[in-house]
Amino acid sequence: MPSDLHENINQPISARALRQSLKETQANDTHLRLYLNFGQQLFTHGWNISAANSLLHSLCNLLSAQHAILAIENSGKLVIFTQIGQTLPVGSRIPMMGILAMMLKNPVQFTVHENKNTQLWTHADLQHHECLVPIALGQHGKGVIAFSGKKLVLNNAEIEALHAVSGLIALAISQHQGPARSEADLSILETLTPREREIFALLPAGLSNNELGLKLGIASGTAKIHVERILNKLGVKDRTQAAVKAVELGYKS
Repeated sequence: MPSDLHENINQPISARALRQSLKETQANDTHLRLYLNFGQQLFTHGWNISAANSLLHSLCNLLSAQHAILAIENSGKLVIFTQIGQTLPVGSRIPMMGILAMMLKNPVQFTVHENKNTQLWTHADLQHHECLVPIALGQHGKGVIAFSGKKLVLNNAEIEALHAVSGLIALAISQHQGPARSEADLSILETLTPREREIFALLPAGLSNNELGLKLGIASGTAKIHVERILNKLGVKDRTQAAVKAVELGYKS
C-alpha cells in the first residue's frame, strides 16, 4: 500500500470536521422529523388550521424565528391562514403588490426573498431579519410563508427544507380547495390583474358596479372599467357569462 494512502487512512478526523458532521446529521434528523410530523398530520386530519399551525411552529423552531405567517392566495389577494407572534391577524387580506406580486408571478421560481419590508409584522423591530418563501405547485402560485427573527439567517439545508415544504403545502391546499384547475383555466386567471381577479370572484354574487365599489373601496366608475376589462379578457358578452365562468373556476357567491 502506498505510504501516502496509508497516512490518509490513519489520519485522525479533526474535532472541527467531527462537529460539522454531527451538526449535519442532527439537521437531517430535524428535517426528517418535520416532514414526518407534517405528513402524519395530513394523513390523519387533512389540511386544516391545526396542521398548518403545527407546521409553522416547527419551521419557527428550525429557523430560530419569533414571528411567522402562512398566507394563501384568494381572489387576487393573500389571506393570512395562520400566524405566530406579532403579525397581522388571521383573516387579514394583503394586496398582492410589489415583492408579493413578483414572488407569485407564474411561472413561480423558488427563491427566498430577504429583508423586503413587507409590512406583515406589528413588532416594528428594525433588528429583525425577514424572509419570504413562495408556495407553489407546478410553478403556479398558491401563497406565501414569511418569517421574522433576530437570528434568522438561513443556510443551504434550511432553504432546501423550505423548498420541499412549500411544495407539500401547495399540494395540500390544492387538494383542500378541490379539483386542480386546467391549464386553460389558469391561463385565463393569469391574464387578470389582482384587482380584476378580486372583482371576477365577486361577480357570482350579482353585485352592481356601485356595490362592488363600496365593497372594495373604489369608485363605481372604476369598478365598471374593471368589469369591462374582465369581459374583454374572458371573451364573453356580459356579466352573467363572466359570473358563470367564475363559478366554473371555483368562485361562488
